[in-house]
Amino acid sequence: MKKQTFIFSSAILILSAVAAKLIGALFRIPLANMLGGTGMGYFSGAYGIFMVIYALSVTGLPTAVAKLVAENSALERYANIHKIKSAALLFFGITGLAFTIILILIAYPFCMFTAGIETIPSVLMIAPSIFFCCVTSVYRGYYEGLRNMFPTAVSQVIEGLFKLCTGLAFCIYVMRNPEKFDFISAFFGSCGTTAIAAAAAILGITVSSAAGTIFLIVRDKLWGDGISEFQVASQENQSDSTRKIISQLLKIALPVAAGALVTNLTSLIDLVTITRSLENAVKNNPDYFIEVTQSDNLSQLPNFLFGSFTGLAITVFNLIPSFTNMFGKGILPSLSEAFTSKDSEAIALNTEKALLSTAIIAIPSGFGIFALSENILGFLFSSRPVEAKLSAASMSILGIAVIFLCISSTIFSVLQAAGKPQLPVKIMIAGVAVKLVGNLFLVPIPELNIAGAAISTLLCYIVIFIPAIYYMIKLTNISAHRFFVDLCKLCYCSVMCAVSAKLTENILLNTINTPYVLFISIFVGVIFYILFGFLLGIFTKSTLKLLIS
Repeated sequence: MKKQTFIFSSAILILSAVAAKLIGALFRIPLANMLGGTGMGYFSGAYGIFMVIYALSVTGLPTAVAKLVAENSALERYANIHKIKSAALLFFGITGLAFTIILILIAYPFCMFTAGIETIPSVLMIAPSIFFCCVTSVYRGYYEGLRNMFPTAVSQVIEGLFKLCTGLAFCIYVMRNPEKFDFISAFFGSCGTTAIAAAAAILGITVSSAAGTIFLIVRDKLWGDGISEFQVASQENQSDSTRKIISQLLKIALPVAAGALVTNLTSLIDLVTITRSLENAVKNNPDYFIEVTQSDNLSQLPNFLFGSFTGLAITVFNLIPSFTNMFGKGILPSLSEAFTSKDSEAIALNTEKALLSTAIIAIPSGFGIFALSENILGFLFSSRPVEAKLSAASMSILGIAVIFLCISSTIFSVLQAAGKPQLPVKIMIAGVAVKLVGNLFLVPIPELNIAGAAISTLLCYIVIFIPAIYYMIKLTNISAHRFFVDLCKLCYCSVMCAVSAKLTENILLNTINTPYVLFISIFVGVIFYILFGFLLGIFTKSTLKLLIS
């Protein structure tokens, strides 16, 4: 059985993750342009409900299966490896089917309580993907445990491509042929074309998850796992019972699922609180919202604002963390090894490497989003100027939140490597509590509305960041003074980057009218960032050596 090296495996996963995120952006951005704030409200509402069920049923699966398979592979227990796959497929296949049925059953009451009846078709369309994701996760974890990352990487890209093609195609078809779907509107009572189009786009996600599952099953049947029938047959009587294997899998999966559930609670809080808080704000201050939005359709306004926030601002907000998270994942094995061997020098070195890599990208990106939010949204969502304008303030605030989120995520990888997986969960619970209180108090303020949700998100990640930093320094013994000095230097460079980019934008907008203003502004900002980085000693030969070593 040929196994891939750590560097090669990491490279495969990073490349596939980058490809998947780019494809995801290519899906979400045109989708938001087609559906607008109202349609993205339905889409985001259904996706928010889905992610909570997904966290409970799927998130810990690949980790649990990979860990158990890797342990048995090291002991050359080949029959047990096959038993793990069959037991996991049986148990978690049934689990996925059960959660799919649960999601279908709770769709009506939950949507009526949160996002409204128009969201129900979208929830029903995404429900089957829970089953497919469970099966897919077993196969991915199985091959990752055997140190073969190709199945995971290829299936991720296949899913992304199917989501992009089918999701957009289904949505376009519905919007061009609304009369063919009148029966859906009649069945649910008040679902317009936009709600049905959002459900059609969501159906693309289910189709993509099914495509990924089919690929993995076919690939497994055709090429196998490299374990011969003789190796399995010779140990047939030495494998563990199905009950024992499932118990071991659950012991690993449940803590991971708990952490993922807490992480996804921020999205659920937005789903539950924003629309209802906005309804109260609009009801109490109708004249203000009519003036700001230039619309008197106040009944649809809360969902429109919610969709603008989640479909535009949150879409951009999630791009940077999805990339910087790779640094934390990439450094996790090296850090785990260093903590196991109690090599304090390696612990400090790897921690600094992960944090510096994250901060160099996250801090200027965050300040850049803060400074250029209006132009970024205007460029990406050019066909939705009203939604872009309403979301600009929120995205500026979320730009600063990006910094705290990215660095905190990397720190959580350090804490997990240190054998303290419970700490991130406890820290995140405190942040989630701040997010909930912030939404309830800030969103109902008319002058803030959806910007209040962005402020509460920023406060949430600041509250997470502070104790995370404390525990990281305590466990790794890195130099707190040097860490904060480097952080301050990077913040200064990033402020100069943002200021130069904003000044460039203002000058160009007053002299020329071109879609390239944003790119020129970003380019100028990057030049100033690099220049000040050299002047302040951030970008040096020793820094480069640290990052690539």
